[in-house]
Amino acid sequence: MGKVRVQTTNVFQRLEEASRDFSVISAQGGSRSGKTYNIVLWLVQRLLLNQETSCSIVRATLPALKGSVLRDFKDILLRMELWDDSAFNKSDLIYTLPNKSWFEFFSTDSEEKLRGRKRDILFVNEANELTFIEWQQLQMRTTQLAILDYNPSFTDEHWISKLNKDEKTFHFITTYKDNPFLEQRIIEQIEALKDKNRSLWTIYGQGQQSMVDGLVFTNWDLVEQIPPSVRKRYIGLDFGFSNHPSAAVLVGLDTDTGEIYLHELFYATHMLTDDLIDALAPYREEIVSESADPRMIAELRNAGLWVTPVSKPAGSVQAGITKMQTLDIHITQSSHNVIREIKNYVWEQNKDGGFVNQPVKDFDHAMDAVRYVVYEKTLGRNVGPISKDDLGL
Repeated sequence: MGKVRVQTTNVFQRLEEASRDFSVISAQGGSRSGKTYNIVLWLVQRLLLNQETSCSIVRATLPALKGSVLRDFKDILLRMELWDDSAFNKSDLIYTLPNKSWFEFFSTDSEEKLRGRKRDILFVNEANELTFIEWQQLQMRTTQLAILDYNPSFTDEHWISKLNKDEKTFHFITTYKDNPFLEQRIIEQIEALKDKNRSLWTIYGQGQQSMVDGLVFTNWDLVEQIPPSVRKRYIGLDFGFSNHPSAAVLVGLDTDTGEIYLHELFYATHMLTDDLIDALAPYREEIVSESADPRMIAELRNAGLWVTPVSKPAGSVQAGITKMQTLDIHITQSSHNVIREIKNYVWEQNKDGGFVNQPVKDFDHAMDAVRYVVYEKTLGRNVGPISKDDLGL
């Protein structure tokens, strides 16, 4: 299996044991528990040991799939010194191992593949993003084993809750404490949720099922696309790299009706300046970015991109949020990271459990990108203290 040993966690051992007796493995977990990485690692081992075995790895959208589980897959094979560029069909996203076993990667927005051919093993990443019908279509075309992983931010009525009660399902829970390879600062970030928002701590710290409390935005729904009639369009851009993603959102503003339309362009870690330039090059809209990295802004401008750093007077964060709360927010159905963030973007709580006027600094990369546009294009020209009249209240 290669010259380099790849370290595993107890998620790997749980899979090894459960695969002998169960046809469905439900891996529930909090943030950074290592569940996805270890599932992919276990699947690679499984297919290396079994010739001509097929495995489908699925997520709700293709950009999310490429930016997460496909990246993990390639990283694992590189670490094992097994990656071969010629074995990867980039068009169909199929990787063939030397023993003729193969992995295919696709999203559920591909109807043809969703209802396509059978496979031996199925892995659904972030399964809570799927509908029951999508899960059912995938599972019924799986002959040996189905694995799903997810963060449990849903009610008892969700199809995953019901699946976990089935006698054919092996259901287990992991948290960041099950991942011995986490950096201390990541552990501290997760444990800080205890004092910031109790529901986020329950879900992402303890890995337990809960609904999110204290949502900043409830004024949103889903649409298929941004209507052509919405002509005021901008791109919000939030910079990230290793632990935080770079996020770009196309924002359509209809100031006459008080509506805003959001469409995710990209949301990924480890994007270098050239990656950002390549991803943004097809667009001609003005880009409103964060202002904390003037060198990055200069490099994007030198590449011919129209970039305006957001202004940040005192009170601008709260002003931008408040303005967004006055708008009707419409998010395109394919914008899964934007949807995931808005479902988890919450107010901090004090020691007594009351909510304070400060958002938790988590699930905020796409939200920040949108806020930059809203603030700059509706309030940014104001100078000095921001009043309720400025906010349209």
